[in-house]
Amino acid sequence: MSDNSENRRRALAEVVTLDAWHDEFNDQASKVDLHVDVVFESGRIGGEPESPVRFRLNIRQADVVVVVPESEPVAVDKRSVSRDSPPYHGQMTETFERAARGSVKGSAVASASTTGISASATTEIGGEASVASSKKLEITATLQLMLVTQAMTPDGHYRWSLRPSDGSVLRGRPWDAKQAPRLKIIDQRKHRKKGIPPTVRVEVRCKREDLDISEVVLKDETLFEATRRRVGFRNRQAAAEAYIRDRLAKEGLAIRNFADSFGELTLASILAGPQPPDIEA
Repeated sequence: MSDNSENRRRALAEVVTLDAWHDEFNDQASKVDLHVDVVFESGRIGGEPESPVRFRLNIRQADVVVVVPESEPVAVDKRSVSRDSPPYHGQMTETFERAARGSVKGSAVASASTTGISASATTEIGGEASVASSKKLEITATLQLMLVTQAMTPDGHYRWSLRPSDGSVLRGRPWDAKQAPRLKIIDQRKHRKKGIPPTVRVEVRCKREDLDISEVVLKDETLFEATRRRVGFRNRQAAAEAYIRDRLAKEGLAIRNFADSFGELTLASILAGPQPPDIEA
């Protein structure tokens, strides 16, 4: 994979890591898959000596956004966008029972839920011998660490909103980056051998209220007091938030209205680079 280190911004790599790539454009390939790999972990923040505070940081929910700059000669194949519906599988089972009394009794029942659909049907017949028959349709779903919902941002960019399926914070990967590309991008240049290939950017965003900060420790009270007077925060939670804001700002990552709990933060950003076809992603 090409080195995207100069085009990668990841101020909080302890919490979220991001990578993105696609095959090279050429005369035979004007449309290629865009692969995005994102991983969420529980981060231990503030370990460097100059930090006045240390704490644990998790992300409650986040968005993965594919940004297609208007100035770039590239487009998205809408039919290729991963819509991320959960993969359900069905299985029909049939059971028979012998009753102790002289009739066959039964009922017809149907029900549906998000986790399964079941149905059974029997009849009632007089007589000494009896047999009860029932059928049951079972629906199962592959266990997912995160719930993924595809939508659009107000700016018209494709996004995938991530929510934990169990627990309160994001853990692990939402999808297999190799097997499940997010979409296909189209090189719109007339002569693809000339000029610079078009690029798209992938970002991980969240709201300020999605920062799960815990176990805040003041490492140096004197340093903390000096930093508090300079920055203006009032307590330990605010000190941790100020630290996060400063790290994002130093990396040049977007911060929109950090003072508001609904303010938006960009946690990571990368330009998707070409993956040569003879190298595995």
